[in-house]
Amino acid sequence: MRTYEKPALGPAFLLPLRKMNDYSFIDADIHTLYSSDFYRVVDFRCRCTSCRESKPEYGDSFCISFVRKGNFIFNVFRRHLDSYTGAVLVSKPEYERTITHTHAVPDECTIFEFNKDFYGRLKERYRGIGFLWDNDWHSALVRTDAGMEYLHYAVAQLLLSRERSKLQIDQLVMQIIEAVLGAITEYKPDTRINGRLKQQHLTTMESAKEYITANFTRDLSLMEIANHCCVSPFHFSRLFKIFTNSTPHQYLLTIRLHHAATLLRSTASPIADIAYQSGFNGVEHFTAAFGQKYKCSPARWRLEIARPAENSKIS
Repeated sequence: MRTYEKPALGPAFLLPLRKMNDYSFIDADIHTLYSSDFYRVVDFRCRCTSCRESKPEYGDSFCISFVRKGNFIFNVFRRHLDSYTGAVLVSKPEYERTITHTHAVPDECTIFEFNKDFYGRLKERYRGIGFLWDNDWHSALVRTDAGMEYLHYAVAQLLLSRERSKLQIDQLVMQIIEAVLGAITEYKPDTRINGRLKQQHLTTMESAKEYITANFTRDLSLMEIANHCCVSPFHFSRLFKIFTNSTPHQYLLTIRLHHAATLLRSTASPIADIAYQSGFNGVEHFTAAFGQKYKCSPARWRLEIARPAENSKIS
């Protein structure tokens, strides 16, 4: 996302989270977009344009960081995580790391940073996830899917809205936690995405995903997206599949369904209204697509699954 505003924040804004990471020594533009009683959302825009390794940095918070732009290697305890669009870095507190910049375009990230008390509760809630308890596994890299990308987009949109709801933002952040932690595996770099391909087409994918996410309610065509990215539709389709493991249509459909699920969970709007607000051209099409993904109708999902699930969040 490239439309974040820079809110004017007074000292009291950061008061609940004084124990969070200190970024003052890093060459970057850094702004706190939002702060709650257990996390804050940080917009991180690196100013480094040279391919060099940073000095050691120390993290004292549990963080989930969406890479929006650029390419860098996140080096921590014998792991070297190749981070670019479509990647989420999950990092635990009390470790040192260095950053190797491998792309002339400065990297941009959205960082969800959680306080110490919540991190303790998180570990208890997700006891079965080895990453949280393995002292030798300090950071993980997760490949996003369209659902994670949508949740990131939805939070960003809410933070820019004057009608934002604290509870709605918190619920989306909890969904991000669940989706990301559930996708953690041992890191294996994608050998198809080599240095040359990233050099030539990272910006293509950044532009494509941003365009699809910003226009998912419209009836997009392959030619329209490819023209926006200044590549041929044949080349674009192949590139998109390599970088996202899905076709452009599958990616668009998943974003629409996640948006519909969010509206079902957070509003009382009729099913037909939600279908059209999510980019579907008819209720029947929406119901069929929703049923294929969630294995039940939108009405049943809202009544029996979405609302009761809110009672099982971390307390």
